[in-house]
Amino acid sequence: MPTPTSFKMRGVRTAIALLTGALLCVTAAPARGQGSFGELSADEQDKVDRGEIIVKVEKTEAPLKRFMVVGRFEASAADVFRVFTDYDHYAEIFNIKDTKVLSRVGNVLNIRAAFQLPWPIGEKWLINETRLQPERYSFVYKRTEGNIVEYAGSLRIIPKGPQACEAYYVAKTDPGIPGLPAWLLNRFQESMLPSSIQSVRDQLKRQKKAS
Repeated sequence: MPTPTSFKMRGVRTAIALLTGALLCVTAAPARGQGSFGELSADEQDKVDRGEIIVKVEKTEAPLKRFMVVGRFEASAADVFRVFTDYDHYAEIFNIKDTKVLSRVGNVLNIRAAFQLPWPIGEKWLINETRLQPERYSFVYKRTEGNIVEYAGSLRIIPKGPQACEAYYVAKTDPGIPGLPAWLLNRFQESMLPSSIQSVRDQLKRQKKAS
């Protein structure tokens, strides 16, 4: 029979998974040109071409790793970039509590995001600075405030034709949960990161169906 402690630990694990997945979804990725981490092998490229979503981990001695997810879209790079930067609808797209653009000067935005998690963690929030490069279908971002300790990454979308593209999305996240070992956080990141690609795919399908 589950004990009160086991129920508590189950709640913590669930909260970690929810927060990690949500953060990874509203994060993003550099493309190629970063050595083996930023490039795809022939086998990995074949998988992406077949519609699979792949995840790569950066080879580093640092306890907390960066992860890259790559996925193909049967949509234009402009349409995919539009969904990835539709901050007013992030709650719907990525299933988080809310987001708000606090300020925008040119292509530099300050965005607040909040995540409501189960007991005993409660709400997590952050403000990040996002720098858009629309002409390259890319952006980079970093945390500036909040009770989430680390949150940084980038996105680049590479056109593969009028109605096809690939998204390269890199994320490194530390939600700031006391007692959470880096190896467990890495495992959550690796398992949850593909949902960032799938959430955008689903949103594009919903939009196409509604049009």
